[in-house]
Amino acid sequence: MTVYIEIPSIFARYAGNRTSFETEGRTVGECLKDLEKLHPDLVKLIMAKEGGLLNSIDIFVNGESVYPRELSRPVKDGDKIKVIMIIQGG
Repeated sequence: MTVYIEIPSIFARYAGNRTSFETEGRTVGECLKDLEKLHPDLVKLIMAKEGGLLNSIDIFVNGESVYPRELSRPVKDGDKIKVIMIIQGG
């Protein structure tokens, strides 16, 4: 089963200058773990050490936000996961 992940271009330098990837998994979290095997530094920019998403990250599957079940959200063959950086400031 192939699931596609797209990351912000600012993260590309941590992933061999690529912004899209083919991964495998039954959930968003499993797909990110699959991506981590190839690009561990990239996933550190997305996920916290405790295993959840960083506060500055949102996930969309096929154009739909999956908050608050980001990592447990099921995916199917051909789905597209998009990692979005949330702009923060004060």
